[in-house]
Amino acid sequence: MFKKVLAVAMSALLLSACASSLSGDYAEGKGKTVMVPKEVWGWYEDYVTKISGVNKGLMVVGVKDDVAVSYSAYYCPGTKCMFENIGKKAIDDCQRLGGVDDCILFARSATILVNYKRLDQ
Repeated sequence: MFKKVLAVAMSALLLSACASSLSGDYAEGKGKTVMVPKEVWGWYEDYVTKISGVNKGLMVVGVKDDVAVSYSAYYCPGTKCMFENIGKKAIDDCQRLGGVDDCILFARSATILVNYKRLDQ
């Protein structure tokens, strides 16, 4: 059961404040690895097309039994956006979807912040 949520938000300034600690045990250098199915990887690729040097963003994935099953992505089109607590909002949106064990910060802009393995390779 894959769910997709794509929300446009406004905070290029506060994205850098969103710590990778939101990635928990899946963060780089920690022990767990999140498995990323083809569909979720496609969502990541779509998200990456919406960000660039000017358009900052972040992507949170919902994880069930170490497999990414849903996502929430926020990006800031242009340079004039401002929105507080973007990391918390992305996590809250992920948790609202339900059916997951954990919601983790998967990527900040195009940088993936977790240990992951693609399942389509």
